Amino acid sequence: MDKTTEYILEVAKCGGITKAANNLYITPSALSKFVLAKEEELKLKIFRREGKKFFLTYAGERYVSLLNEARKLQQKIDSEMGRISDMYMGRLRIGFQMSLAETVISSVITEFKKEFPNFQVMLEEESSMNLTQMLLNRQLDLLITTSDSSIDKFFCTILEKGEIVLAVHPDNSLCLKSVRREGFKYPWIDLKHCYEENFIQYSEGQVFRNYFDQLFKNEFYEPTTKITVRTTKTALLCVVNQLGVVITSDLLVKQNGYSDGVRLFSFGENPRPHNLIIVTDNDLVQNEEIKHFIKVCKNYF
Repeated sequence: MDKTTEYILEVAKCGGITKAANNLYITPSALSKFVLAKEEELKLKIFRREGKKFFLTYAGERYVSLLNEARKLQQKIDSEMGRISDMYMGRLRIGFQMSLAETVISSVITEFKKEFPNFQVMLEEESSMNLTQMLLNRQLDLLITTSDSSIDKFFCTILEKGEIVLAVHPDNSLCLKSVRREGFKYPWIDLKHCYEENFIQYSEGQVFRNYFDQLFKNEFYEPTTKITVRTTKTALLCVVNQLGVVITSDLLVKQNGYSDGVRLFSFGENPRPHNLIIVTDNDLVQNEEIKHFIKVCKNYF
């Protein structure tokens, strides 16, 4: 609060110079001179003196009212600027699957940094399972991943809905064995037709490896797996080069830029949802940087 506002408001509140001067830790004579100087500056009487008591004139009432409004506005300005200053000097730990790197770095992070240029951004590229564990261990503030379910006790937002699919080369004979089936996003294929196919297999510990192993427990044959990979991008590259077929997410096919290079098929009795989600701690979701990051993600995914 500036000196003018503080001094005049204190005299008005106390109704006199002596008590106001004590509260302001200045001498009564100094405060009296200040009030007289301010009245001369305004060319108006702020106070009507009756002995040692000070009463506001009409001009004084208006002046004090405006000073109070100005004080509240200044407090709001200081609070808002302080909040923004805090926002612009922080850290954000973001985890994402490697298949999402192009969009996250080239689009999302680039856009986020325009609003928060001084924020330290720490990026973690890992498998979905490892990233989920990092989130649970509070090693991440945000997680962008594909998943068939939300994560308990965390705030989850769906960025895009997807489905688990079979990806094959366009020249593969399986393309001739698919049919249209109600309720499925893609042409449907019976996995029994894949008996002679070489499946690209994910490494142990990967989400799609666990899904793959569980899926074929219910099939009447053991799939042929001659190639093992760690990432969806590598798996799709194998498909494009006719080295096999792979079970993956249609969203990851899109994110890796292979939508035109492979054919996608639904399978099973029911569609298998596998959505792109962004996850954060419930305690962080109201933070300005978190809200802005989620907003940017919705624009690019």
